[in-house]
Amino acid sequence: MHVTRTVRRDWRQLRLFKSNWLISLALLLPAISAAGPWVEVGNSGLRSDIQILADAGVIKGAVTTWPLAWGDIVGDLDTSQVMEPYQQAALARVRRAASEQTSSGEIVLRARAAVSSNPVQIRSFENTPREDAEIELGAQYTGNWFAVNAQGYWADDPQDDKEWRADGSYAAIILGNWSLAATAQDRWWGPGWQGSMIYGNNARPVPSVSFDRNSTQPFKTKWLSWLGHWDLSIQVGQLEKEREIPEALLFAMRFNIRPLNGLEIGFSRTAQLCGEGRPCGWDTWKNMLLGKDNQGDNVNPEDEPGNQLGGWDIRWSDDLFNQPFALYTQWIGEDEGGGLPAKYAGQFGVETWGGIEQLGTYRVYLEWADTMCNFALYKGSDKVVPNCEYNNGIYKTGYRYRGRSLAQSFDNDASIFTLGMLLNDNRNNSWLLKLGYGNLNRKGDPDARNTVAQVKTRYREILLTHRRDIGFGQLHLGAGYDYRKNTITGSDEADTRLFIEWMHDTY
Repeated sequence: MHVTRTVRRDWRQLRLFKSNWLISLALLLPAISAAGPWVEVGNSGLRSDIQILADAGVIKGAVTTWPLAWGDIVGDLDTSQVMEPYQQAALARVRRAASEQTSSGEIVLRARAAVSSNPVQIRSFENTPREDAEIELGAQYTGNWFAVNAQGYWADDPQDDKEWRADGSYAAIILGNWSLAATAQDRWWGPGWQGSMIYGNNARPVPSVSFDRNSTQPFKTKWLSWLGHWDLSIQVGQLEKEREIPEALLFAMRFNIRPLNGLEIGFSRTAQLCGEGRPCGWDTWKNMLLGKDNQGDNVNPEDEPGNQLGGWDIRWSDDLFNQPFALYTQWIGEDEGGGLPAKYAGQFGVETWGGIEQLGTYRVYLEWADTMCNFALYKGSDKVVPNCEYNNGIYKTGYRYRGRSLAQSFDNDASIFTLGMLLNDNRNNSWLLKLGYGNLNRKGDPDARNTVAQVKTRYREILLTHRRDIGFGQLHLGAGYDYRKNTITGSDEADTRLFIEWMHDTY
């Protein structure tokens, strides 16, 4: 009874604190004249150009924690560095995007409409419509010390039954070199293009309070300056009511460094904790931060803070025979052992890029992700742990939000290869061709809570998307084919996917 009363009291106190904090933030905004706009998740062509400039040494900051702060990029674009023609083209496109998206002192109106047949279920960094039809309106204002983006949109027959949404909205203020924001923005942590092993844009954005570094300038002290440009992002979000533990919190933190021009390293950690009926006091947060979440080992069962994931990623780029390339990997553990992440799932990728005079700037990547704990390449096939990644014995809804995984869109126990080919053509239009091949929910456990396959399923996909300016906004088109075969019954299913999306900002 004492534990129950303590849980209820802690939960009430935390909810009161969150409410008071948000009210205080709202009152501060009119008085404090922030954070400049961010480079949002979702445009693969713009991301490719930014990465080209980072690999060329033009952009000095870390670029694997999205959204990126425009302010950290704009200062590096005024360069006289000698570059290849394709790098100069990338620089021109990023300068144009920066000029449009960093306007301040005026209200920017936004509109978007999308229609989709069989919306893309396996999402990548490229934003695609989530529902059959979506209509969105919004307004953004950036002042000297604050930025506000109010967006609202309607979705037809949504998967989570939430027709009205405010995804993409934020209100932020500057605190020195930091931004403090109430936000519902998409996040993408890591070097992958098809997916992030810990935090991506597969699920709808979680309403959160975030604390992010604006400029990634290095430490000035000689003891830490060797870390190079560094970034830090901290977030506490509120998950939905419609889960086995309603209104659980999501804690997320990422620290990444760029000690060398061609090397970027990231460390990420997330946790689900609190919620109705769960402890949520100081001891809970302390145990979570210290990694004390193994009941019977380093914490009592009734005090176990919750579900944690953590790990690291690395991306290294260089030239081979005058052809640029990069290798990257991301390892995320579902459990803790000896104070470090354990039961890893992994992602590996290789990419190359360059220019074709008659076409434009290209990027090709091959990426493989295995979302089974202790995946076979790491521990051997006899040590794999199915029904583990993105699941938890306490938070039984798992590492998911409104019916979708917060990380890899394949969800748990998948092994998928993705080949991607991206082109920013000479007319500043972008094309993305993506091929997917592998298996979903490999062990076929119906209790795995997998959101994309109830049993072991062979998966094949091809998707082509295209972005182009049309004078009055931007058009985003997509066409694809998705094939799945149930390995239990032998039945198969094929879907053709089509979408058209129009977006316009009054920059």
